Amino acid sequence: MATLTTVAIPRTESDRDEAAIGGIAVVTDRGITHARNEDAAAAGILTAVPDGLEGPSHAIAVVVCDGVSSSINPQVASAAAAQAGLASILDVLASSGDPTAAMFAGLAAAARAAAQPEPRTGLAGSCTFTAVIVIPAAGGTAAVTIGNVGDSRSYWLPDPPAVAQQLTVDDSLAQELISAGAAAQSEAVLRGAHTLTRWLGADAEPTPWAETAVRTVTAAGPGVLVVCSDGLWNYLPDAGDIREFCTGVDVLAVARALTDHALQSGGQDNITVAVIPVAGTSG
Repeated sequence: MATLTTVAIPRTESDRDEAAIGGIAVVTDRGITHARNEDAAAAGILTAVPDGLEGPSHAIAVVVCDGVSSSINPQVASAAAAQAGLASILDVLASSGDPTAAMFAGLAAAARAAAQPEPRTGLAGSCTFTAVIVIPAAGGTAAVTIGNVGDSRSYWLPDPPAVAQQLTVDDSLAQELISAGAAAQSEAVLRGAHTLTRWLGADAEPTPWAETAVRTVTAAGPGVLVVCSDGLWNYLPDAGDIREFCTGVDVLAVARALTDHALQSGGQDNITVAVIPVAGTSG
């Protein structure tokens, strides 16, 4: 019988980064057993559109990328993909006002960035990509455009009694088996839980996504969007479980609480959590 042995690496203050911008909160943490943080996140707000352009007057974009640990320099790939993806999303959104076009542009830019060889080794890493574009609308609603490659996730968590939802579909062997009819808790599904079928970077297709990788939904607030790496959802796989932590109006406190829960549950992977409020929360 094989025995899984994990080692807790001593933690320091540098093991966690936090940021808050315009009501968005992002926390990324090394976790307990990984030697480095291979996740990356980027967030931006479009608050004004130059004359002559057609973008929305206000929009939020958040990107989360999880480096594939079995690749070379995954932390380089994830950081490059997150930054390039966000920049392209905001540029296209400002010039065209089309969130679907902006998301596909962000995916393409992230894919190119992740595939660039790291100068020291000449090798490229791999990563996942999950992003949301949030454009507030009338009546406390928002148009939310989601893009996804890999197994990081986005969730819409409206205040009860509305139903919490996972907005993304994992690009994984487990998800393919479930879609084919396998039981979610079957041995085959559990064994394939983190075997990716799509990713960005090394050995990936130039455009490793389908048209269905991008879609837009309407979120009727109050509630929050959560974008996260599998370091969180490994411990809270159901949308309703994540919502239990989203009862306050302080989104940074929510992101911290979710991250701390993952650490207290084992912290077997890097953890990244972004929290975006829609029309506030009822507390």
